Amino acid sequence: MKFRINAAILGSTGYTGIELIRLLSFHKKVEISYLISKSNYGKEISDFYPGLIFKNYPKLVKFSQVDWKKIDVIFLCLPTGESKKIITKIPKNICVIDLSNDFRINSLTNGKWIYGIADHLEDFIDYDENEKFETKISNPGCYATSILCPLIPLVKEKYIQTNDIIIDSKSGISGAGKKSVTENLFSEVSNSIKPYKIAEHKHLDEIEKCISNYSDKKNVKVSFTPHVIPINRGISSNIYVRLEKGKNIKNIRNFFEKKNFTFLKILKINQIPTIKNVVGTNYCFFNIFPDRIKGRIIIISVIDNLIKGAAGQAIQNMNLNYNFKEDEGLDFNPIFP
Repeated sequence: MKFRINAAILGSTGYTGIELIRLLSFHKKVEISYLISKSNYGKEISDFYPGLIFKNYPKLVKFSQVDWKKIDVIFLCLPTGESKKIITKIPKNICVIDLSNDFRINSLTNGKWIYGIADHLEDFIDYDENEKFETKISNPGCYATSILCPLIPLVKEKYIQTNDIIIDSKSGISGAGKKSVTENLFSEVSNSIKPYKIAEHKHLDEIEKCISNYSDKKNVKVSFTPHVIPINRGISSNIYVRLEKGKNIKNIRNFFEKKNFTFLKILKINQIPTIKNVVGTNYCFFNIFPDRIKGRIIIISVIDNLIKGAAGQAIQNMNLNYNFKEDEGLDFNPIFP
């Protein structure tokens, strides 16, 4: 395999696109060959992000200008519905990592796409049979990532029940993207907290389908309420579940401490995960606490929505697909304060 692979980013001027540019700049085995934009082609990326003016990045081009013979992997950072429109125009020998919602349910129901929950990718991909250059990976949603990262092992190993899961999540405003809409204005978001899309958020389907795939109980349903909070980035999810009979928090802690995932980390006893712990990193930090109700536990999980919830997890998936070090280009300390 080549020492370096060539990457293209479609939708490179959005928050996820610019985060991919930043992270891939530290990657020893990737060259950013194309920055693609539907409406801003012909311009420099520094025209939109002046902090990059002294970096030698490719000029923005149209999708039709890409020479696919010079590309190994493409990241699709597009609004919902847009990836479906162009996927057939991408040669089949290109590795595609899609960060939209377009193929997530598809990836959980058949073999055409791989559901890219990176910490558990081995459950969704056969590394022996997989053709690395033709892989199609659907990156999970940011809320789904914060929830499924700690939940999947608990369901898989039968530590928890799946018939009474309640989830309360809070996200920074960057999760809404760069759309210029009234509800995202500073004066609308600041000094407040806003629940939205109650019981109907688009990430619900993939959360329920993924848990169902691991559970003895099919068609699992969960209660999920997302909120917007007045910070730039980060997600904190509180997950309320029932333990299986005979299981306890000590069993769970022992499992995670032995498993030693690269980016999924359980904190020390009684340490409360906060968004500040993970901003600027690809980590999902979580911890488990006993509920006042016997037999229930509370899981608190935190991620950076633009990295672990988007660009970072996409690169983690790429690393695993190409047999690179899992943390290549992703080994960062959190940003303080």
